Amino acid sequence: MNKILTVVIPTYNIEKYIRTCLDSFVISEILDKLEVLVVNDGSKDRSAAIAREYETRYPGTFRVIDKENGGHGSTINRGLSEAAGTYFKVVDGDDWVERTAFLKLMDCLETCGSDVVLSNYYWVHDRTGKQKAEFDEPFAGVQYGKEYRFSEISDKLFMKMHAVTWRTERIKGKIPPLDEHCFYVDMEYVLFPVPLIQTVTCIDAFVYRYRVGLPGQSMNTKSMQRNEANYDRVLDRLFAFYEEQQKERAPDEVMVYLENVLGRMAASRMKIYLSFPYGKEIPGKMRDFDRRLLEQYPKVYKAVRNRAVLFLRKTDYRAYFAAWMAYHMKEGIKG
Repeated sequence: MNKILTVVIPTYNIEKYIRTCLDSFVISEILDKLEVLVVNDGSKDRSAAIAREYETRYPGTFRVIDKENGGHGSTINRGLSEAAGTYFKVVDGDDWVERTAFLKLMDCLETCGSDVVLSNYYWVHDRTGKQKAEFDEPFAGVQYGKEYRFSEISDKLFMKMHAVTWRTERIKGKIPPLDEHCFYVDMEYVLFPVPLIQTVTCIDAFVYRYRVGLPGQSMNTKSMQRNEANYDRVLDRLFAFYEEQQKERAPDEVMVYLENVLGRMAASRMKIYLSFPYGKEIPGKMRDFDRRLLEQYPKVYKAVRNRAVLFLRKTDYRAYFAAWMAYHMKEGIKG
């Protein structure tokens, strides 16, 4: 039977969590319609050995792919190159899917032909188990199950990695490889396909469970600071991608979408500056970054809607200390 969905599971030293992840796909009704590729990124613990138990038990569904360590992007690149399913989704090995919602997603994928299917997800705190919905709805007034033209809703959407399921033929061999040995490549994963998609369907289901509160996560404050250069690397690559789309005269809906998302990323770059201990040199760095943005990418500059950034702009970054204090209080950061 043809596989409806390929799920790629990036795996690196997550033996504590991987059974929860893999068990969530052991659903008898759909095993023959599902391909689960566990891409072992050079793990040094028992992650790969555990995954091979599932490969042995369910050989038509699970497969382990071993590779040298190359980072999250490299696992997606490899998984996409070997994907056989009509649709493609990434589920990190320390996360999982919810059975009923995942079945709803599979039903949709079996009957719709959209280039991307969007579902919702919960953030789940590792220690407390507390859940928080990523969003109430993908955009105001959404009709679930309706196929939209991307051009109809591009100015309303913000597609995140854990929400998207791509039609494989739209992206396989058609998007640039994601950066390897680099954090924050999820933004490359969700932006590179944008010029290729024409249709979108949203389903009312919380499919993904995103485990948070782990010390090594890229959005952990210390990790954000440590991987500051990685963020800049990804941001620079996406600005180059944006420039390519300008030169190729991409449709307005593509450009507006890219500008809105890059505006969000620019605001997040400011948050990284604010996350550091107070420093007199930081306002100058923030001002220089923002001025370069205005000079080189004025439409992205105008797409920034973050209130803290807009406030800092109005004061020419003289309100840095107030913004720094507010950010540290909100995030509970000491020092």
